[in-house]
Amino acid sequence: MQTFLIIGGVIFWGAIGLAVARRVLRKTLRVTGLREVLNGPALFPYVNWFRYRRTGYFWKALRGLGLIRKDAIAPEVIEAHCNTSLPKMTELRDVMLELDRMPTGAAGLQAMNVTSVFDFAKKGPHYIKSPYSHPMQAPPYFIPGVPARTFYDPSEFEWSQTLVDAYPIIKQELHDVLSHDGKGFKSYMSEHNQRLTGWNTFNFFFHGKKAEENCARCPRTTEILESLPRFERDHIMFSALNPHANIPPHYGPINGIIRAHLGLVVPRGCYIKVGPDEHTWEEGKLLLFDDSFLHQVWNHSDEVRIVLFMNFWHPCFRQEEIPILERYRRAYEATPLSRVHQDNQGAQRGHDLAPVVAHA
Repeated sequence: MQTFLIIGGVIFWGAIGLAVARRVLRKTLRVTGLREVLNGPALFPYVNWFRYRRTGYFWKALRGLGLIRKDAIAPEVIEAHCNTSLPKMTELRDVMLELDRMPTGAAGLQAMNVTSVFDFAKKGPHYIKSPYSHPMQAPPYFIPGVPARTFYDPSEFEWSQTLVDAYPIIKQELHDVLSHDGKGFKSYMSEHNQRLTGWNTFNFFFHGKKAEENCARCPRTTEILESLPRFERDHIMFSALNPHANIPPHYGPINGIIRAHLGLVVPRGCYIKVGPDEHTWEEGKLLLFDDSFLHQVWNHSDEVRIVLFMNFWHPCFRQEEIPILERYRRAYEATPLSRVHQDNQGAQRGHDLAPVVAHA
């Protein structure tokens, strides 16, 4: 007991000391300008490598001492932080420098009165008033120059009619999957290794990688998806939300993406709120929005809701900028939580998908 009290006291006063030291250090950094240096491109890989690893080993120490519950932070999350790669952090830095030089990125930085994307570590873009930022838009990876809009009109996009015309084909392949006990669906696990009850997904692509078995189950849907211009393969899926389930508020990882939902099974009482705006789905129609805004979803009905969930690069980007954006996506997908998320999506897992009610 005495040993436990001594260890607890050391940790308590150590935490107090660290808090005081952090305040002093932050003030010192502001005064001396070292904060700008630490957040700048020269030191970015080393600072972030250290931050991720420090966090991982701190969590590991707390678990070892029994000071946090074993289920509070998943072991996979801790290990991913402890194994952060310096070369991967360097790759992320290098492509962020390319964002500064992109015509779209440079125009956005100028409008926001910011020199570089590295400056957002000092002041988040959601604190800056501009046509390219919004107080409710705070993705972890921000690209300047993308208009800040919550919802979009499908008629603005050349690929929208192709998807609407393909609705009967896509819905038939969904029903073929459902008729085989939903094989290929799995319960959704977040990047923090937490299961979101009532949300089940059938992946076609994740982090650019094709889910071959699922794509083979829905070959015509896959063919249609791969034919679409500016199609972005980060996370493409059938997304099913059970009766009375919800998806809590969260931000997408990056702006510059048009998130498209094609309504496939949509009972009344289902809603999505993006920023301050709320909409619902209709079967056979598209709902387009920017998921870098804070958004959440509810199913208040007694039936499951299913949409085809897709990504497209925003039309503000020039075609020659797309390869840079693809490299940026691959670079941030090498950060710890993204790596855990990728492992989660590839793991074998069951589902709790509710039965789909057939309507006459």
